[in-house]
Amino acid sequence: MIESVFMYLIFFIAAGISSMIGIGGGVLYVPILLAFGFPFYQAAAISLFIIMALSLSATLVYYRVQLVDWKLALTIEPLIAITALIGGYYSSFIPIKELQILFILVLIVSGYFMIKPIKEIQDKFINEKKWGYWLIKFGEDEYSVNLLLGLPITALAGLMAGLLGIGGGIIEVPLMVLLLGVPMKIAVGTSCFMVGITALFGFWGHFFAGHFEPKMALILALVVFVGAQAGSRISIKVDKILLKKIYAIFLFLISAWMMVNVVK
Repeated sequence: MIESVFMYLIFFIAAGISSMIGIGGGVLYVPILLAFGFPFYQAAAISLFIIMALSLSATLVYYRVQLVDWKLALTIEPLIAITALIGGYYSSFIPIKELQILFILVLIVSGYFMIKPIKEIQDKFINEKKWGYWLIKFGEDEYSVNLLLGLPITALAGLMAGLLGIGGGIIEVPLMVLLLGVPMKIAVGTSCFMVGITALFGFWGHFFAGHFEPKMALILALVVFVGAQAGSRISIKVDKILLKKIYAIFLFLISAWMMVNVVK
């Protein structure tokens, strides 16, 4: 009983942190579930299910303050959703150890880009005058989206999301901010919506593959929904740049923990 309460508390905190920076939280949920003894494929399926709860909860908050760019989300999300479905279904064809190694690499790369200076990367990839760039005006903000770069990377994000049980936000947020020039506050709100769609398609892939355990997933979905409400409300007032640097440290720590477990 005490162990279950402790797990619920961890998921509440993880959901709060994840909703603050626009990711589904699968990079936290999967390692937590593994630590509590869930098999990798089952952990991935549960993670994707509860990411949908987080997405719904956080999107309700960000929608009210007009921080969800629906046009951008609906342009790049369909490709992510399709590749997430493929990744989820075929995940069982890949050995667990290889999936764990892939997960570690995703954590390290995402953490690196989280702490990389934004201006340094944007100067290399953002040029609104070139062919393939989409100039978006959203409220008082204006940004140029490199579709030629964005679409292939988001497709990869969807595949990784389905395979590993993450929502893809850990790739989508750095992509939108660093490579597509989307302001951090809008990237966070938009990503919170997108990760739910990605998770839905990735989840169906796992569901049809027989990986889903509904009882625990439903309980954790409720916990995550409440945690995301708290986190997204706090996020509106928090310095996102500082927050993403702190989160990068979490990613490095989680990757180190998973490395230790993989080499055992």
